[in-house]
Amino acid sequence: MTLTEAIVNRIQSIFKIPELKKRVAFTLVMFAVARVGIHIAVPGLNMGLFKNFQNNAIAGFLNLFSGGAVQRASIFSLGIIPYINASIVFQLLGVIFPKIDEMQKEGGKERDKITQWTRYVTIVLAIIQSFGISITLMNQPGMVLEPGMRFIISTVTLMTGGTAFLMWISERISIRGIGNGSSMLIFLGIVANLPQVTQQMVTSLKGGMGYVLIGLSVLLFVAIIALMVIIQLAERRIPIQYAGKGSLGFGGGQSSVGRRTYLPLKINTAGVMPIIFASVLMAAPPFVVQILKANAWWQNQFSQTGFLYLLLFAFLIIVFSFFYTLTIAFDPDKVAEDLKQSGGTIPTVRAGKETADYLERVITRITFGSAIFLALLGIFPNIWFGYVLHIPVLLGGTSLLILVGVAVELIQQIDSYLAVKKMKGFIGTKKHR
Repeated sequence: MTLTEAIVNRIQSIFKIPELKKRVAFTLVMFAVARVGIHIAVPGLNMGLFKNFQNNAIAGFLNLFSGGAVQRASIFSLGIIPYINASIVFQLLGVIFPKIDEMQKEGGKERDKITQWTRYVTIVLAIIQSFGISITLMNQPGMVLEPGMRFIISTVTLMTGGTAFLMWISERISIRGIGNGSSMLIFLGIVANLPQVTQQMVTSLKGGMGYVLIGLSVLLFVAIIALMVIIQLAERRIPIQYAGKGSLGFGGGQSSVGRRTYLPLKINTAGVMPIIFASVLMAAPPFVVQILKANAWWQNQFSQTGFLYLLLFAFLIIVFSFFYTLTIAFDPDKVAEDLKQSGGTIPTVRAGKETADYLERVITRITFGSAIFLALLGIFPNIWFGYVLHIPVLLGGTSLLILVGVAVELIQQIDSYLAVKKMKGFIGTKKHR
């Protein structure tokens, strides 16, 4: 079966499963609502001046995650960023305060409390950020048609309301749609900007040599995407031996040899979260440099192609990869305890603490390699655009990693629905016999 046939079969299978079809349809409807919202602009701005003002690092970052809302001065300009920031805050607090970590793991009402607190923090952050934006805009001569408290109140209210609405859409997608709501909205924003990125790249690289560079860039990014897919799907399999009797498979006899299976550990356990966390934090240094009105050297260093910017970005990706994997995504003590209770052991490794230590060593080694890989991929497009093509960074490593990561996770979730459908069909067939 060719790749095209596999894709066509997967799409056809979606429409054969009513629940999956409803989830996909609901997600698409939410996407449409989110895209309509970016065309609703904040009133009271001189759009002619605003188009020049928003061509900076901060606006470019927000524009990436908001799907072009910033360049339209939309009420959705803050995007889902405050919600992601609030989620990061509570994940960090969960590491510091065991009680919060227990509430997140218990689920039910306790987890609902954390969710509600996250919403409150999101609103507070949105108010602070939108207030800062309104003040910044008023400080630009001629930018605001009628500067004053009325403009501040309307801007803060509309932008905060826009973020709250996107937060609601995100949660609805997670519950009634398909995929993680926040990741899906960011994915939507990046995909929506791809035609504009392509147009800008073609415009920037004209002439015979320019077309050669465009072709080389396409081939290079296709190779990078293929490599990212391989890493995203790769896993380290830990052999597991279960005590007890296993079926011989002939006449229902029993064997004294325990059955063997394996524990799959994803090479990139943290998924796209490290790159999202690092990208969110990397909006701060350029902003601080602009606020402090630092000299040209510092501004160049913290541009998207600056050495300090790339070094700090790579460092944050590595840090968040270890943090997210070892504190949130994978708990070796819990996995070791589950194996012990189910009678599973790793050959030559004792059950209990020794198993937990072994798993921690393995996941640490895996994470080290994947973190370095993510960091290199995160900064490579910036280096390619800035130092090879000598044009502004149109598609960063953040965009590529999020696109590939979310797409792979989405396909895996769809495949899981298809697998459940086949299993139900098999069980139903067996019952009729």
